Amino acid sequence: MGSDVHARRRYRFGVFQLDTFSGELYKHGIRIKLQDQPCQVLTVLLERVGEVVTREELRQRLWDHDTFVDFDHSLNISINKLRDALGDAAANPRFIETLPRKGYRFLAAVSVEDVPENRTPAATPMTNPPIQDVPSSNGGDSQQISSPKRSTLWLGLAILVLAAMAIGGWFWWKQETATKGTRNSRVMLAVLPFEDLTGDRGNDFFVAGLHDELIAQLGRLYPSRLGIIARTSSVQYAGAHKSIDQIGRELHVDYVLDGTIRSVNGKFRVTAELIQVSDQTHLWVETYEPGMGDILMLQEDVARRVSQVLSMEFLPDTIQKMEQNATQNAQAHEAYLRGRFLWSQETHQSLDEAVIEFQKAVSLDPKYALAYVGLADTYNVLGGYGFIPPEQAWPKGKAAAAKALDLAPNSSDAYGTMAFAAFYYDWNWSETEELFRKALSINPNNQVAHEFYASYLHAMGRLDEADKQIRIAQDLDPLSGWVRDDKGWILLSRHRPAEAAIEFRKAIELNPRFPAAHLSLAVAYLRLKQYDKAFQEVKEAERLGGSPTRVLEIRGSIQAVSGDIAGAEATAETLKSGKISGRMSPYSVALIYTALGRNSEALDWLDKAFQEKDTWTVWTKVLVEWDSLRDEPRFKELQRKLNL
Repeated sequence: MGSDVHARRRYRFGVFQLDTFSGELYKHGIRIKLQDQPCQVLTVLLERVGEVVTREELRQRLWDHDTFVDFDHSLNISINKLRDALGDAAANPRFIETLPRKGYRFLAAVSVEDVPENRTPAATPMTNPPIQDVPSSNGGDSQQISSPKRSTLWLGLAILVLAAMAIGGWFWWKQETATKGTRNSRVMLAVLPFEDLTGDRGNDFFVAGLHDELIAQLGRLYPSRLGIIARTSSVQYAGAHKSIDQIGRELHVDYVLDGTIRSVNGKFRVTAELIQVSDQTHLWVETYEPGMGDILMLQEDVARRVSQVLSMEFLPDTIQKMEQNATQNAQAHEAYLRGRFLWSQETHQSLDEAVIEFQKAVSLDPKYALAYVGLADTYNVLGGYGFIPPEQAWPKGKAAAAKALDLAPNSSDAYGTMAFAAFYYDWNWSETEELFRKALSINPNNQVAHEFYASYLHAMGRLDEADKQIRIAQDLDPLSGWVRDDKGWILLSRHRPAEAAIEFRKAIELNPRFPAAHLSLAVAYLRLKQYDKAFQEVKEAERLGGSPTRVLEIRGSIQAVSGDIAGAEATAETLKSGKISGRMSPYSVALIYTALGRNSEALDWLDKAFQEKDTWTVWTKVLVEWDSLRDEPRFKELQRKLNL
């Protein structure tokens, strides 16, 4: 690399000293590691303190024209290494300021001295470095402040400092006041799916798992100040090739963590970079070559770097929280990643296979808390979707979640999973609320806990509180179709089906292959007496592979209300016969008989739903479909037994 930087000059700033002769940086007189390229960049910035040094000037000065390298990438790395060495942060710089699309400026006061030719350039003690002016342009020895002027200067400096503090405090107060009540003044970050450049679909589980774990680990970092967008929204940008600016607008975030994964000589090479949305400045970039057993160290380093760049303290217990949930067993971690990958597909077969992978993970490492949470989540979904009987699913899920809490007492995910089971299976309302609150007190970024806490509040008839929680869930997961679906159902409980239909249509726009949202929209059309549209949505849900029980439940209800009595009765018989894929839900049969006005039979099937602990029985308090039964003594007794 070509450089014409001055050879025998020493710069002092703060507690640092740069010796350009030896290319060494000292802090408090102790040499700290700094590579040649960042050192040369620092030298150029120090030569022009307070001035803007453009990226093009740096390129011409330090990068040879015939050197074929990615200049932008190399310069970004050099600036990031400089900030690491100086303990500086791009978001709140003390030394190096980034000027978007222009270059950089050195901010701090600097003194400079020329080193005599016969003097060895070595570090000198800096216990009390003198306060000196920025050097004059004549290039001579640094100008010391003369004694007669010193007291006047100190007075002037004191006034300037007080004024700066007052102005800075005013701007801080204005910013805090402007943002308070919207996102609680939290910085928002989206972790995008890292681009898979390995060319091997067999690595999909690793790519998806790394994305999920980075979201989880960063979510635990500083939840009161840093909000992390949930996976459901961020994963939609996989392969989307949208600009950072557009992603920032769509997700309402301040920063984006992006990256790539390559395969080099049989090992993964992971490159991560943090980008500021407002000006697309690359604040930090790093490349790792982790083995399967090194992923935790990668995650720790990324979390540490993100906290440093965003001027957030890396709390001492952060690493402890990470390690408490993780494993050092590479095979156990791989099994966990495969399990989560299968769990996210939410088919009966994939969930059964996920159970096998999670069980493998805990057998390889019996202290692997996250694997027990994964196992609990899988059993909960198997029971909630009716793939296996409730009594076979939920108790196993509860046991796995309890084991996770034994191993990691501060696991927000484990508390959220326990709350889910307390809500849908135990019907223990006080415990449900306590567990959800505990999960969210540990990690306010736990989007799933916010969403299901909203569902619980909705089922209890506490609609205003449910609205608040679902808004928080939407802030953390703005592109989630499920959140839109939840919002629609709250509107249905407020007797506003037209507005609910809008939310359900938005859910479908976000995820066109979303059978549950089509069924929800069918219910909204049923309430609006738009029966043809309702039937059309049921048909589309069936085509997309929606739950056979729910498809028949809603079809039968539409048939009954629209006057097709024979059709509704036939649909109810199909459900009762059990000749369908998945579990037959007594709750679904009861809904059809209620729509037919056959209250006695509806109550018979509701009693059966209660006895079998049918998951959906929790919704009998708020859904308007049950209004015709509310004066029935047997219905009142059911509500009493449910403590509703």
